[in-house]
Order: sequence, then structure tokens, then C-alpha cells
Amino acid sequence: MTWELSQHRAGTRKATAQIPESVRREVTRRCEELVARKFAPLLGQETPMRRRGFNYAVAIFTEWRGRSFYLCARYRTPRGRPADDFVMRSARLEYAGRGRFHLAYFRHTDRWQRFYHGLTPEQGFEAIEQDEVFWPLT
Repeated sequence: MTWELSQHRAGTRKATAQIPESVRREVTRRCEELVARKFAPLLGQETPMRRRGFNYAVAIFTEWRGRSFYLCARYRTPRGRPADDFVMRSARLEYAGRGRFHLAYFRHTDRWQRFYHGLTPEQGFEAIEQDEVFWPLT
């Protein structure tokens, strides 16, 4: 790869990765409100998953990784040992620029499937709240 090409790619990558801090704060705040209202109350309940000896959710949280924002769940195995916990991401809001996001869910094939394109944060969280495909299993 030539020097000019590598510099161009690096410049392009940096430009697309820039997310305004105000957008990051708004997305984080809205999703944490959604988690507290919709998913956190389900964590303390005795669920069929827990009674039947399946992995079960012990925490729902959010995280930014690069230009994508994730809705995540920490699961515990039936043995109940925290050392065996693992994390699964269920929904991804990928920054598309100009305050818009692409919304994807994590498929059973270990791949992300984009479902919506160019949503505002408000539209994205409305879709997450209404469509179970984006929900973490609790």
C-alpha cells in the first residue's frame, strides 16, 4: 500500500469515527432510562430460565465501542459462579453521521443484522422498546 493511500484511509476512518459528545450523552442517557424502566425490574424475578437450569441474565447495561452503542446483558451459568459469567450484546446503534444511526440485532448466526437505517436516537429507542428482537433475554 502506498503512503498516499494509507494516509487517505486513515483520514477517512478518523472522520467517520467522530461522534459529537452531545450525541453520545443523549444516546447513553436515553438507553439507561430504557434499561432502568423496562429491563432492570425483570432481573430479580424468578424466571423459567432460572428454574429449568439455563443461563440467566444478572445485569443489563450499555456501552460504547468505537462508533457503535450496544445494549448488553451479563449472564450467569446454572452453577451460579460469577467467574463463569459472560456478556452478550443484543442491539447495536451504529453511528451513521449527522445524528443518525443504523439499528441492528445480533442473530443466532453470530452476525449483526441491520434492521433499520438512518434513525434518530428517539426512533432507535422506540424501535428497541417495541420490538423484542432487540431485547436481551432475561
